[in-house]
Amino acid sequence: MEMFKTLDIRGLSFFKAYQLASEEYKIIKKNGILELIVDKQKNFTEDFSKWAKSQGGKIFDIEDDHRMVRLFIRKGSRVAKA
Repeated sequence: MEMFKTLDIRGLSFFKAYQLASEEYKIIKKNGILELIVDKQKNFTEDFSKWAKSQGGKIFDIEDDHRMVRLFIRKGSRVAKA
């Protein structure tokens, strides 16, 4: 398992980007980081924030420039709801 992984999903549809991010997220260790690089025009920041939260993770940093957006997601432990 890895502690840090970068995934460049620029140019992909949301479905394909989501699919790849989900696969890579599974490989990351608890407290590890998945960096997603997304298109500025197809800014999926809000969508991936919701997704990370649903997986027990959290976007802890966003770097936004004129070419791309970089999202840093820290993997947490999933809490089971009673």
